[in-house]
Amino acid sequence: YRTRMACRQCEVYLEKFSGGSKITDLLGRLKQIFADDLAHMPSHGDDQQAVRNYARHMAESRMSGLDLPSQILAELDRQIKDQRDDDMVSGLMVFRAIFANFRTGFSHVHFRLNAVQLHNAIRPMVAMEKDPDDATSRRRYMTAASKLLDHIDARTVGFENILHEQTTAKRLFMIVAQFLKYIDPDTPVRFLIAESDTPFTVLAALCYAKLFGVEEKVDISPLFETDQALVRGAEVIEELLENPHYFAYVKKRGRLCIQAGYSDAGRYLGQVAAGLAIERLRIKVARLWTKFDLADVELLIFDTGGESVGRGAHPDGFNGRLNYMHTPEARRLIKKYDITYKQEFSLQGGDGYLWLRTPDLAFATLSRVMENMTSPVDDSPDPFYRNTDWSLDFFLTVKDYNSHIAQSPDFMRLISVLGTDISYPSGSRMTFRQDEGVISRPLEKLSQIRAIPNNMLLQQLGYLANSLGGVGTAMAQDGHGFWKMYEKSDRLHHIMTMVCAAADVTDEDFLGAYSSLFRPRYWMHAARYEQESHDHNRMLRLAGMIKKHGVFEGLNRIELTLREDLMYLRDAMKERDMPPPPFILNPEERGHYTLLHVVRMALIQKIFLLITRIPRFRDHKGLSVDDLVLRILRFQISPTLLLLREIFPLEGAYEIDPDNPEKINFSGDDTRGYEYENRQIFDQIEITYDQIRKISQSLSAYMGAIG
Repeated sequence: YRTRMACRQCEVYLEKFSGGSKITDLLGRLKQIFADDLAHMPSHGDDQQAVRNYARHMAESRMSGLDLPSQILAELDRQIKDQRDDDMVSGLMVFRAIFANFRTGFSHVHFRLNAVQLHNAIRPMVAMEKDPDDATSRRRYMTAASKLLDHIDARTVGFENILHEQTTAKRLFMIVAQFLKYIDPDTPVRFLIAESDTPFTVLAALCYAKLFGVEEKVDISPLFETDQALVRGAEVIEELLENPHYFAYVKKRGRLCIQAGYSDAGRYLGQVAAGLAIERLRIKVARLWTKFDLADVELLIFDTGGESVGRGAHPDGFNGRLNYMHTPEARRLIKKYDITYKQEFSLQGGDGYLWLRTPDLAFATLSRVMENMTSPVDDSPDPFYRNTDWSLDFFLTVKDYNSHIAQSPDFMRLISVLGTDISYPSGSRMTFRQDEGVISRPLEKLSQIRAIPNNMLLQQLGYLANSLGGVGTAMAQDGHGFWKMYEKSDRLHHIMTMVCAAADVTDEDFLGAYSSLFRPRYWMHAARYEQESHDHNRMLRLAGMIKKHGVFEGLNRIELTLREDLMYLRDAMKERDMPPPPFILNPEERGHYTLLHVVRMALIQKIFLLITRIPRFRDHKGLSVDDLVLRILRFQISPTLLLLREIFPLEGAYEIDPDNPEKINFSGDDTRGYEYENRQIFDQIEITYDQIRKISQSLSAYMGAIG
């Protein structure tokens, strides 16, 4: 993939460059190298001889061509110096900046793996038998990793090593080494480690970076996104800086990288608490610069886009979004400590396509980003940070509320009740994490489902718990203190803008209506007024199925918990005239928004009644009719319909040979196998399900959740 990208990037350079022939000649040679690489690439990665031939080609082709990018930059420098035409100089300087930044790719390279994959790889090298954070062994593992770094000598690896290596962590570092060797030796590679709760994890990555000779070009970046990681993140960095190997690595790289995950943090803590926790993390990390004499080291923080109202962390345009991620207080302290700083953030999913869809729109987006990042910083802290007793109480109340919700089995039932397949898949990653087993089981913990589908489900229920949860409870505990701070604090204003926007598209009655569909009493009550005996019986059967589903009691409990918090919020908001949020539905939009929910509820009821007509059958592949009904109630509809069509196949039309020796005079009847079951039940479920998903897509748009 990166070889194809390099080849295409050279083509783009050749299309854009209008300078001297020497540069075009160098670019042409560089492009030809990558084109030859593609021609020699094995069609099957497990063909050992083909891999050996490819390795031989790569080694021979780089004997004279590896320094071509440096030659191109040197030639550009010479032409800029010699050129007298200002327009030509300007064009050459812009082209040089583009080439120096992108080199042979359209983007920089990020590798990602989980901490446990690093632990599994290094386990035998440090005799690790327990979790690296185990209190009885933690220091021993850190010491063992340091001793490894004392004695590691760099080794040369090749394509055959990658072919045979089974350990994910080692294989990824080998790929990094090959990338730097053959694709781009000058552009740093980001190595992201998810679930980095301990300094040992980062030291393990440094061991492999050193072992394969890439530590001078790899930026090892721990990802902090869980409650524990955000609380301990600054301590992890501090302990790493106390380690002489990591300190030397950071000083030599001239850069310290971390990543904060708004989407995942918001899933566990709620977006309000997550934003405050990530802000506290970067403030604490910034304070380490003077303690460890890091004046010559750049701090780089990469924030994943965030999830609240829609896909962009904050609804108040790009200025609001960036101030939510990289807050004015964090900027003030970075300026105070004179830290060289780089802020990165992602535009995820459809949000990215939306803001970068055309050249003009991409330019406008970049302009808004630059305006925000270069705006002056207020030297005085916001009152929110001066009154730390109040702000810490507010943060802890919101965090504790959401942490309790996230650990509640009842909340798991709530976000499972419609199922992630209520809408179309989002992104390229699996909705459920692969290590959690079969997806037909109900959710048991929040970590089983990825952040974006989790937030989508809350949006589909019409209750944005991740964006406003806990704020009402915090306001109810100290209403006087809240309004006193609100009058003075721009930071609290900014937070409440997001909360108010979320409250505008949240309706507890939607939540109650969806929950009622999974209460046996609702269907028994409906059956009471149904005149047709077959419909009456189907509703009673459905009530029995839903009772067996067994989620109704948990839904009742979590609905009451969420309603109480929202009531506190709405009551508090009535006390003052708060400015309307930038993201608000007008009366006509609100009517359409409500109607979409109502129509979808009716379609869900239609599917529920249709499944009562599925005939009983002998167990198929270990599944009974009750098992398949349960899957449909969890909205795992498409795979279940495939199984049902296997069990009840539709017989195709056929013709009998008129000269057949058996004198056949039966040519089939109108049923043709299971015609009724397929046409009147399965097809109708499929059609209705498609209508439901289209409505779900429309509802997402009302939230600003594009893609």
